[in-house]
Amino acid sequence: MFPGPLASRCVSRTTAALAAGTAAFALLLTGCGEDSSTAAAPATTTTPAVQVDPGKAGMFVVSYRNAFPKLAAGRDDLAVSGVLNQTCSDIKAGKAEADTIAGIVKSSTNGSVSATEQEARAVYDMAKLMC
Repeated sequence: MFPGPLASRCVSRTTAALAAGTAAFALLLTGCGEDSSTAAAPATTTTPAVQVDPGKAGMFVVSYRNAFPKLAAGRDDLAVSGVLNQTCSDIKAGKAEADTIAGIVKSSTNGSVSATEQEARAVYDMAKLMC
């Protein structure tokens, strides 16, 4: 980085943008104030057992979108954070690393674009830090 006031402004703007994005994502996950006590639960759910902290999920979504734009194209934040939640569920359940990575390839597939094993391993490593 450049020394001086320019560097501090860039860091300040980046930090502010990340904080704003994380806050918006947290609101999205909480349903923007929807009263969940009256909402009916679906009969069957495919939601993973582990739900990652919304702040960490927001950071994951931003990182995933920047690192894998083709895999993230057209997917909403909830779908992208689902990759993290499923990966964390697999890790916490003691699933083998190779099986978890294979699951990441499957859950990261976006239309005709599939994650490579290297991309899935990168997602695994990132998720492991956030679980």
